Amino acid sequence: MPHAFSVEIQDFISNKIQLMEEAKTKAIHEKNNPVQFYCEGQLLELMNLRKYLTENIDLKTQKYY
Repeated sequence: MPHAFSVEIQDFISNKIQLMEEAKTKAIHEKNNPVQFYCEGQLLELMNLRKYLTENIDLKTQKYY
C-alpha cells in the first residue's frame, strides 16, 4: 500500500510544481518580485520534499515523476 500513497503524493507535488512554475513565469513577465520570490521559495521546498521522498521513502524500483 505505501507504493499507492507514494504515487499520489508525487502526483500532488508534480501538480504543485507545475502551478508554481506557471505563476513564477507570469510574475516575471509582470515584474512582480514578491510573487516571483514566493514561487521560487515554494519550488525550492517542493524540490527538497521530492528529493527526500525519492531518497528515503519511495521504492527504489519505481520512477514516480
